[in-house]
Amino acid sequence: MRHLPGTERKGELVESLKLFLTAQSIAVAETRYCSDCGSVLRYLPMQFWLEGGDKGWNIPLPYCPDCHPLPVTKETFIS
Repeated sequence: MRHLPGTERKGELVESLKLFLTAQSIAVAETRYCSDCGSVLRYLPMQFWLEGGDKGWNIPLPYCPDCHPLPVTKETFIS
């Protein structure tokens, strides 16, 4: 059976993305510092999916609370 041009490459790309997302979802969050101000970065939990797939990944993304404060967080309401 003949494959359409690019079909194999697309499959390889999707598998590479799945491996990357899986690796990021199990990686331990380490203490990192903002390259602009030096503050300790915090992590915001994010969810990722590939279109047409049934699997999702939870990946914490780092952000600087000083350079890029979140507009509303649970911390906003704690006094």
